[in-house]
Amino acid sequence: MKHIKKRFFLETNLKNFKPDPKLFDVVEIDNNFDQKSLNNKKGSIALIATDKDIGIGGFVHKVNGKNYIFPVPDPTLIYFHNAQISIAHIKKSKSDLLEKLDFSKTLNEPAINEIYTFYSLTCAFVIFLFTSIESFINQMIRDDYTFTIALNKKTEVYNKKQIQEFLDFKTKITDVLSDITNKNFFRNQTPTNQLIWNLKEFRDNIIHTKQGNDQLYKKILSKQSLKFADGLMVVAPQ
Repeated sequence: MKHIKKRFFLETNLKNFKPDPKLFDVVEIDNNFDQKSLNNKKGSIALIATDKDIGIGGFVHKVNGKNYIFPVPDPTLIYFHNAQISIAHIKKSKSDLLEKLDFSKTLNEPAINEIYTFYSLTCAFVIFLFTSIESFINQMIRDDYTFTIALNKKTEVYNKKQIQEFLDFKTKITDVLSDITNKNFFRNQTPTNQLIWNLKEFRDNIIHTKQGNDQLYKKILSKQSLKFADGLMVVAPQ
């Protein structure tokens, strides 16, 4: 599984960055910088320089009496990173669990802990991976974009906010995304795009858990769950 390329909401090349003094209050921070001057800038956006001359934007907040700048990562990549962390530990957790589950042994505290770890990792993987897809779709929608649905007696026009809040996942990933990119990933049914629908079903079973939902646990415990997880890596945001 390849590493994601870390991105942030605000990034700029510092060599070419020329802030407009009418829009930005430029404060340069060096070794002699007085932290007190940031006290009235709580919640402001500041740039942190990286070793590659890239400025990363973050919010100024005071913690324990000291001002800090907290960078704002791309949320899609945060969710995908969390899914990566989970899948990286699922196989080991399953192996550790099998060692402790044996008909000839009593169910001791380490085994109980391992059960919770395995289920938690699997559920976290599914939820975060699906959330990363939803977030990625929403990021693809331009601020000025509108989506039109022509019905028999009326025509509905949705702006970006309405698309995100009121249109279902299937409509967004098939119709809206296709309209924006001029590419229809779901034109033909394939094993790859079927993984997306499988993921949604898996995620819905977790989020909308109902009493006696034994099918959810059968899916989590099945041999197919890990193969399913590996196959879904194709949706990694680029």
